[in-house]
Amino acid sequence: MGILINLVCAFVAWKTYSFAAALRSVNYIPGMRPPFSPLSLFGAILPTSWWNPGLNWPWELRKTDVVKQLLGNEGKTHLVKPEELTSALLLWGDNLVSANGEMWKRHRRILAPTFTPTTYSLVVKETIATYKEMIINENWDGKDSLFISGFNRIPLRFALIIIARCGFGLPMSWTEEQPGTMSFGEALAVVSETAIPRLILPNWVYKLPIKKLKDLDRAWATLAKFMHEFVDTRRQDIANDRETFVQRGDLFTRLVEAYDGEGKLGLEEQEVIGNTFTFMFAGHETTACGLNATLGFLAIYQEEQEKAYREILDTIPAGEDPTIENITKLRHVLACFNEALRIYPAGVMLTRDVPVDIPLKVARPVEKTIVLKAGSRMIIDMVGIHHNPHTFPNPDKFIPSRWYEVPEHDVSIFGAGPRACIGRKFSHTEALTFLALFLREWKIDIVLAEGESREVYEERVMGKAGRVGLAFGVGEISLKLTRRVALS
Repeated sequence: MGILINLVCAFVAWKTYSFAAALRSVNYIPGMRPPFSPLSLFGAILPTSWWNPGLNWPWELRKTDVVKQLLGNEGKTHLVKPEELTSALLLWGDNLVSANGEMWKRHRRILAPTFTPTTYSLVVKETIATYKEMIINENWDGKDSLFISGFNRIPLRFALIIIARCGFGLPMSWTEEQPGTMSFGEALAVVSETAIPRLILPNWVYKLPIKKLKDLDRAWATLAKFMHEFVDTRRQDIANDRETFVQRGDLFTRLVEAYDGEGKLGLEEQEVIGNTFTFMFAGHETTACGLNATLGFLAIYQEEQEKAYREILDTIPAGEDPTIENITKLRHVLACFNEALRIYPAGVMLTRDVPVDIPLKVARPVEKTIVLKAGSRMIIDMVGIHHNPHTFPNPDKFIPSRWYEVPEHDVSIFGAGPRACIGRKFSHTEALTFLALFLREWKIDIVLAEGESREVYEERVMGKAGRVGLAFGVGEISLKLTRRVALS
């Protein structure tokens, strides 16, 4: 009993000292003194209230040029992604997104060669094929007008199929292959939505007679089974016909080859699984959220939709499919997609821990240099950055033209520096091809409530954003589609 009391006293003394040291480090700035950090497990799962906004105040960046200073030198400053903030991805194993230092370099060295012109040409080809499949299976073929409630499911399904086919060589179709059983897509959707409960719930709770918990556990087990089967099948395929699969050079083949590799080009089995899950969810949720928001805004802003339609007709010959060469000329269409992702960035924040003192030049409120002290935590507020009126005037307005002169590598919605999103061009290629096909065939519009203006509709519908799986995006939208007759 005496030992326990001593341990409790020591813990209280340590916490008191830590508390005092934290106050001293910020010069005793006035403020609230809550019990949990907002980025700790308890801080994340407990509801926000007067006592739970957090104590460990991080630096928060909301200016593009300052963020580029920080992330542009990430290779030299060795910034660290906090493990506790990538724990949802680490449930499956180390991966490119969560890794740091030499481990990150190893993962990128293996995966970067898969993002090539050959891959992007395949994305165009499969996007065209999937679009035609979608039209047939959604029973849109031959119809002149449609009203689609809950349109969100369309881009989510579409983007999942594209990453499955182009990134992993999986022949996923628009319809579920085996009715009555949980498909790969269904399992992935449940897993994306339930990462936080999976992190905090002990294993024994899944034995309780509660259907939701049983379904959750089944989804995670099903997804794990699928991914291990994918790996085993691809290993066998490579063993039987290595030349064919290596020539394809898809992401999954590179991962599985690395499973049998060594040293700088080798991955453990859980690293293969971890990267498989990460690219599956990140590779489709970002694009899907962007497409959903793009079409939602174009349905409201008819003049921007008309510009996109005219540009598509001028760029892609009538009756012909898009190609990798002509979609890159769709400047306005790409700007619409980027602008939608600016308003609703799929990743709401990037977080880094600072291992060394880093000077940053800032312009506001006055020009000066500030020093981020070693041990600081940085939160790069992607929503705040892309709604900063100093960088984006009228930040809440959908203005695609603001992206016209921005080079692809400077599109800040995909991050900055050496750790910017490796799949940026993959996403752009898929989005441009889909939008070219969709907007060429359909005029899209909204359905207003009685007495409602487009401005009020935009606030009511597009103003509802939140978590979509592990990403951030606009809520449910509905669209009215009218088949176009090509202009002469």
